[in-house]
Amino acid sequence: RAVEHRKKVLEHVGAEAFTVDDFHKQEPGDWKHTTGRSDVTPAELQLGKRCHGAHVETLSADITPAGSHYLLIHFDVPLIDPSAYRLKIHGLVDKEVSLSLADIKRRKAQTASVLMACAGNGRMGLTERFTSHVPWGPDAFGCADWTGCSLAELLQEVGVKDGAAQVIFTGADKGVEWNTVDYFRRSLTVEQAMTGHVMLCWQMNGADLLPCHGAPVRIIVPGWYGMASVKWLTSIEITSGGWWGTEMDVYCYRRSRLDPTPLPIEQLPVRAMMAPPGHPDFYSRTRLLAPGVVRVRGKVWAGAVDIDYVEFSSDGAKTWQRAEVGDKSGAFGWAAWHFDWDAKTEGSYVLSCRGVDAAGRTQDPLCDDQFNYTGMGTTQPQLVYVRVTADIETVGGSINLEVEEEAAKKPEVMEKAQWDGLYRAPGSQ
Repeated sequence: RAVEHRKKVLEHVGAEAFTVDDFHKQEPGDWKHTTGRSDVTPAELQLGKRCHGAHVETLSADITPAGSHYLLIHFDVPLIDPSAYRLKIHGLVDKEVSLSLADIKRRKAQTASVLMACAGNGRMGLTERFTSHVPWGPDAFGCADWTGCSLAELLQEVGVKDGAAQVIFTGADKGVEWNTVDYFRRSLTVEQAMTGHVMLCWQMNGADLLPCHGAPVRIIVPGWYGMASVKWLTSIEITSGGWWGTEMDVYCYRRSRLDPTPLPIEQLPVRAMMAPPGHPDFYSRTRLLAPGVVRVRGKVWAGAVDIDYVEFSSDGAKTWQRAEVGDKSGAFGWAAWHFDWDAKTEGSYVLSCRGVDAAGRTQDPLCDDQFNYTGMGTTQPQLVYVRVTADIETVGGSINLEVEEEAAKKPEVMEKAQWDGLYRAPGSQ
């Protein structure tokens, strides 16, 4: 199903199917998109302060610490008293129930390593960016160990009636998006909800959920983009189908706002990421490392699909070499990879990586023309700008990074390929 979904995505909004020029022909008066990569709006900055990406250096760890896992909070964080918490399960069921946290925890628990990523991951890398959402680089991800009970077993207990087709999940967070007042609500088909791997979770990495991660209970839908994993879960309603809420509308691949055939976003594609090697400059995040052989480490994921291989580049994605890849951390987790890069010559480099899964799915190529209306689902490769210099070994020494710092405001002071490596998609390093 994930492979078929990716095929549909590429047919609808892939770089060869639809470009930014095609969009302008449809909506010549558009104002909701930028005309470059560095014109971040105050509203985007505000969203970026509330909704943070992963700390990419933690890619060297087996699991993402809770504080370094990406966070997307659409509205406010509900502070729910665990002792007063209730989850209502209702609709087309034989027995409607209202469960306490203790009731849920009494069920058989399971723990799974699950890679989660935001559907907008990589949005900042697009030339014309949708400004009414979080300005993610490729850092909107995290892989944690989630503990909870099986949704399928819970639904079997309450009894799903004949004619049931849709399961609607409602969170406690309420607000306005796309001019519509709503709770954060998402749905799955009954078939999807009953697969056996969807969980109601109360722990992350062995500890009770933090409020920002959905405490006291959230749903985890492994293999899907993160919007499906509703936080602060208060209601599960089983219906005969036909419901289509705000967050179902928002999370679609669209050619335009009024695209007559939007494609709902579902499963994760393949993507590789690296932990940037060396040491960072505080302001520009330029990476600095001493000459020599450097083991570059990272992770690769593809939802439920196995990994075939990962490639590494040290020349800005012009040429590629195969990396060593380990086993996945679980059916829906990630796999570690590494490449021993011989950085023997001082100078500036742009590193990159890309993954290919066992089904032959690849990442999007680096492209200035890629476009979909809300900037969802791009998998253009991560770029990391590195300076190899022996000076980084001298504590108290000096390294001149004025060009890299000035380039944040004046891109023309750097070569384009180097500027792309440093600032094309903030969050890469």
